[in-house]
Amino acid sequence: MCIAPGGARQSRFGLIVVQLSRLFDRFLPPDRRLNPEALAWVAVLLAAIAMLAVESSIAVQVYGASVASAFLVTLVHAGALPLSMLRTSLGGVFSVLACGVLPLLGTYTPGAPWPWMVPVMITQILIIFVIGLRAHWRTALATLIASIAVSIAAALFGHTRHPESSPDSSIVNIVVFACIAGGVYVAAVIIRQWQEISSQLLQEKENTATEHSKRIVVEEKARIARELHDIIAHSMSIINIQASSAPYRHPETSSEVQKEFADISGSARQALGEMRRLLDVLRSDREDQQLSPQPKLPEIENLVHQAQQAGVRVRLEWSGDRIDGTLRDSTSLAGYRIVQEALSNAIRHARDSQVRIEVHNAGTAIRITAVNTAGRGPVEPVEQGVRRHHGLIGMRERAVSVGGEVRTGKTVDGGFEVQAVLPLGSAGSPPERRAEQHAAEDEDRL
Repeated sequence: MCIAPGGARQSRFGLIVVQLSRLFDRFLPPDRRLNPEALAWVAVLLAAIAMLAVESSIAVQVYGASVASAFLVTLVHAGALPLSMLRTSLGGVFSVLACGVLPLLGTYTPGAPWPWMVPVMITQILIIFVIGLRAHWRTALATLIASIAVSIAAALFGHTRHPESSPDSSIVNIVVFACIAGGVYVAAVIIRQWQEISSQLLQEKENTATEHSKRIVVEEKARIARELHDIIAHSMSIINIQASSAPYRHPETSSEVQKEFADISGSARQALGEMRRLLDVLRSDREDQQLSPQPKLPEIENLVHQAQQAGVRVRLEWSGDRIDGTLRDSTSLAGYRIVQEALSNAIRHARDSQVRIEVHNAGTAIRITAVNTAGRGPVEPVEQGVRRHHGLIGMRERAVSVGGEVRTGKTVDGGFEVQAVLPLGSAGSPPERRAEQHAAEDEDRL
């Protein structure tokens, strides 16, 4: 049983209550289970009502107390039992006071237990047991010692009023109560300590499982970082070296070709820089670390310019309000990555196609449209199986992360179109159902 620190008093009931709850659960449907807290309250209230009836009747009939005084004092004593569930210290104080007053209400009866009547003894033992389960052990010990002290004082005072009473029977009565109540107190403290140890062990297990999960994530990120470094970073470094050294290895090349090699080298160095920042994130266990600096949506002009330098027939058109610095970084990054992926897909899957990119600021949302013609087919064989459409999924995930959406599909003339809507306001809850529907539509089209 896991015990929350803030609700320790309200959720410690002992093994008896838990076992009774499990016993009753066997006779209930699987979807209905008893609450241990409710079961404990029912048991305590029933015990308090029963003890009230028994204590008051015995105080009147056996010890000759008046009905009104007996009922009032026994009501306080029996009421201290449920009160101990809410306020342990207050319940202990009321129970001790009632135990000191009850023996003095009636007259001494030879042969009857005194100063502890049997029902009063049972009620007080139950109160000590409840306090021992729900409060610190010092509170329960103080209630036990105070109960014994009050009974001794009541016995001494009663012996002065009734000299004919035998002190031996009172001593035996008090010793019996002290032994039974002491044993119950020790059992309650042991159960409470066992519960605290069990809750601490459970909390430690949860902490260990959480740390294990974090360690697995860190190890997986490190493995991905190693693979990216070994495969992609190495290849990009080779491209950078070859492009940088090409003008020196082939001095007869024209200035246009040399400029193209310089652009290739610059793109490779930029990709290596982004790769290094990505590797730093993957190798770090900080959850709040982000890629910095990140590209912005206005920087797609450089992206288009690089594609044009590489021979891609691409045209960029801006419309609507001017995009300024008030655009959120997450939305700006999502727009840049969507355009980048759409342009990459057009280059890979439609050679010599014409690409048109439109960015429209409608005031409330950024609308991005990327359309390419059919071209002459892909530059390499299309991958089959689970590795397909990762680019479309990535675009959609980026749009959903900022509260937008992406629609993709083939055009009438055999080309491909990407439409993205990125809201400028605060991103709401991601429209996951809408994204899944669009994904299904894209699968059908492709």
